[in-house]
Parts: sequence; structure tokens; C-alpha cells
Amino acid sequence: MILREFSKYLQENKEKNSVNLLNEWLIERLTKPSLCKVDNVIKTELYYAKNSNGKTLIIGKSDTGRTLLNALYNFSLSFEQYKMAKFLHNKKSNDFKK
Repeated sequence: MILREFSKYLQENKEKNSVNLLNEWLIERLTKPSLCKVDNVIKTELYYAKNSNGKTLIIGKSDTGRTLLNALYNFSLSFEQYKMAKFLHNKKSNDFKK
């Protein structure tokens, strides 16, 4: 359920880095009022802090929150690898020669 929502967000913003998108998506979900069960779970399991420089830190409130954050991070990395594999699949070895 959460991965489905996050994957929709990733597909809408393919040109950006997936890990940065994860941070943006989570902050958006944590700062706005809950609209669905996904928002409720994220707000229950995760916490974010912001320092004076505007940098954010997102942590899990419990073991399940840390597991959720780790799963989302790994999913965003796999999406980056998918994008790179798709890019390389369309290339030929001659494309990389000088």
C-alpha cells in the first residue's frame, strides 16, 4: 500500500533522483493533514526534524518505523538502478567510445 503510493510518486517524477524524491515525499506526507491510511501509517511510524540550515532528518519512531524507512530507501535505490539499466539497455558499446 505504501510502496504503491511511493512508486506512483516516483513514476510522476522520473527525471529526479529517487532518494531525494523519497525525502520530499515523506516530508510532504508528514507535514500535511492525513488524507488516507498511508498518511496515517507514515505519521505513526516516522518522525522528521529540521535544523536551522533547513536540512531534514527522518527517523523511525520504533522498530517497525525503521523497517519501513529502510524498505522505502531500498525501493528508491532499486528504482534508480532500474532507470540506469533501462538507459544502458538502449545504448550500444560504440556509444561510449570517444
